[in-house]
Amino acid sequence: MKKKKVIIGLSGGIDSAASAHLLKNEGYEVIGVTFNFLDAENTINAARLVAEKLEIEHHVLTAQDQFREKVIDPFIAGYQQGETPNPCMLCNQNMKFKLLGEFAAANGDAMIATGHYAEIRKHKNGYQLWASSNPNKDQSYFLYHLDQELLGRLLLPLNRFESKAAVREIILGLLPELSRGKESQGICFIPKKGHGLFLKDAMFGNKPTASGNFVDMTGKILGRHPGIHQFTLGQTRGLGINSEQRLAVVEVIPATNTVVLDEEKALYQSAIFVDELIIQSPKGLPETGFTFKTCRWGHEYEGRIERLSRTQAIVHSCVPVRAPAPGQALVFYQGRQVLGGGIIKRF
Repeated sequence: MKKKKVIIGLSGGIDSAASAHLLKNEGYEVIGVTFNFLDAENTINAARLVAEKLEIEHHVLTAQDQFREKVIDPFIAGYQQGETPNPCMLCNQNMKFKLLGEFAAANGDAMIATGHYAEIRKHKNGYQLWASSNPNKDQSYFLYHLDQELLGRLLLPLNRFESKAAVREIILGLLPELSRGKESQGICFIPKKGHGLFLKDAMFGNKPTASGNFVDMTGKILGRHPGIHQFTLGQTRGLGINSEQRLAVVEVIPATNTVVLDEEKALYQSAIFVDELIIQSPKGLPETGFTFKTCRWGHEYEGRIERLSRTQAIVHSCVPVRAPAPGQALVFYQGRQVLGGGIIKRF
């Protein structure tokens, strides 16, 4: 019997290497694909080494122009609008899964696979995405956008593992140096600890100053700040303002280069506007009886949804939510099942 092909996103890291190894042992014809989004030679070389050790076919897909257009530019534009966009979400939605699907379709309608920690279940009415049984590693929040066609061909081999240590053991004998490696953190296109400098250069260029005013809710000037790129909704540290009250960033206004400060209680909202709504569950999204998150590690809130259109809604939380940030995703759950999600926007 001919082996079923599976195209796996191969980053050269622990998770994708272990996933490829597991799939090969299960009898799949595994083909590794590494994305060259940033001319990252180290990543490509690491992935190539993994492919050589596993003795699998390996391809490098170069898409630097598309990555800038679909990920970097929207990330910068979001901050220019006073939002806090999630570049990993943008990359998953606009680049990685799209390119994997296209490559798989061109290779005998193959399956696809990634090293994400989540679960896919098949039911009579379609496919369901579930949060990982390992809550400390769950990445289902980043996958709410996947449609039925992609869910039907996606394999997530790491869901069976309850710890990262168990995943490391999978490749300890094969790639001992990789098994001891640290997990990647931060934003891939921003130098380490260079988030503020990157945004300042992208947003203000050669302008002599990016500074502006801190103001309170009445517009009273409280002080000066070094640039709106340094601040996000809910931030309480690094403000440099002397106050008897604990102040937090409650709004960023790019048009006037202003950061609005107020007491912590001003951050809490019971109604959250969501745009670009995607309902993943074949059964749709109930009006009530679900929970939602406004960030990957955030608390799950109970609520109800008020649909405004096919792609817009207001989510009413049973308890106020601290600082739901425009540009971030709001993802719906029912137990561990992902129902869908959308992007938080200002009213």
